[in-house]
Amino acid sequence: MQSDLVIKENELLDPSNYPEEQRSLVDDFNSRIRRLMGIITGIGKEYHTIWVINANTKKMYLYRSTGENTNRYAVELGFRFDNYDRFIEEYIDRCVVNSIESIQRDAKIDVVFSRIKDGDLYTLDYMRLADDGNMSYHQMAFALAGQPGETENFILAFRDIDKSIRKHISDKRYLREQLDIVETLSRDYYNIFKINPKTGDVVILKLDGYVTKGMEGAGEKIYPYDVLYKQYVKDRVYSEDQDWMYDAISLETINRKLLDNSEYVSSYRVMDKGEVHYYQFTYILINSNIPNSDMLAGFKNVDDIVASAKERENLEILASTDIMTGILNRGSGERKVIDAMANNKSGMLCILDVDKFKNINDELGHNVGDKVLRRIADVLKMTFRDDDIIFRLGGDEYAAYVMNLNDEESGRVVMDRLFKEIARMDIPELGDRKICVSAGAVFSKDSEKRTFEELYKLADSGVYESKKISGSALNFR
Repeated sequence: MQSDLVIKENELLDPSNYPEEQRSLVDDFNSRIRRLMGIITGIGKEYHTIWVINANTKKMYLYRSTGENTNRYAVELGFRFDNYDRFIEEYIDRCVVNSIESIQRDAKIDVVFSRIKDGDLYTLDYMRLADDGNMSYHQMAFALAGQPGETENFILAFRDIDKSIRKHISDKRYLREQLDIVETLSRDYYNIFKINPKTGDVVILKLDGYVTKGMEGAGEKIYPYDVLYKQYVKDRVYSEDQDWMYDAISLETINRKLLDNSEYVSSYRVMDKGEVHYYQFTYILINSNIPNSDMLAGFKNVDDIVASAKERENLEILASTDIMTGILNRGSGERKVIDAMANNKSGMLCILDVDKFKNINDELGHNVGDKVLRRIADVLKMTFRDDDIIFRLGGDEYAAYVMNLNDEESGRVVMDRLFKEIARMDIPELGDRKICVSAGAVFSKDSEKRTFEELYKLADSGVYESKKISGSALNFR
């Protein structure tokens, strides 16, 4: 077979070569040829191989093959099996490598004609095995070879769509990574990034908001996460929240947060043109079932939500969050505990206080003290369960309501684990200094109808007794 197959287009008839009484028939013939040529020419702009098939006889002939991206073996099949049913069966069996049964069904003549009978274009996409043994995305298209109701012929055309499909898949992977979780993130967040948790490589998926120095917009370029996030915090985050943010969105913290949860969310403040605005970040694992799965990070302005929450006095997001530590603040924490008690959810109320915290602030500075407070909050979140209620009372005091924990033995196990985690906190500025906490705990039981205030006073008295003991200690009341 020659390297280039080119079938000459049908030539129009010259009416002057025919008797006058036949010229109307010649004109009608030429008109039909022009319509057919128009359809084929339109398809020919994109499709490299075009066959014409008679729907009644099912006989097919090659109208045109440009040679570009043509599957030579498929063309040979068309010459060998010039019956459409036989050709399509052989072609799909030998060249199509995915969804074979559905392609065979959808390429049957009765199905094809039901889709093109009104003049529509009907296409089928599939993976094709090429002559060189490689697989690529391909498409076959069907169209009437004339006007609806006036022709028995139809067109079968082929084209290579590998580049466009692969780009589409790549673009889609930016926003979805073949998982549904990205849809919500893409809809709600201005800036979205994909991060490799091991290497720290960042790819920008969406950049509709603030652009950090050094970024060029969404694309395939890889950026270093450590450089980008530190630049963002420095340029964008409100000064009082910067130290917390450096730690909160460091790769180390994020990886730790996502060990047990597929999502890590918190709020912070941004300084923009002299005004403070409320923002929220979200980090999500793309696939929590795969170790070291890539993660997605989204950032958005939540001013409207915060304003609305304050107007309704329904303190949500920042209004219920302690901005320093990211856990619940005192008011929202107490309300949650009171609600739990009202719904007969028994548990252990624990209060803890950082020992000699004033010395840390005085000797090492408030920045170090703030870091200690944030790390303790992180340990509390890591130690207690999602259903438990943890909150900051203020200063260096925290509280936790541990659901369904009703005996001292179990309580000591939980608190000993907490003490060990606090002792293991790695804060370089502390040097050899170890953080210790004094805790007091009391149980809320269905049989003892105590108010929150009563439980709090009892637990607080336990803290007072623990202060008399060197090192981290717990007293039950």
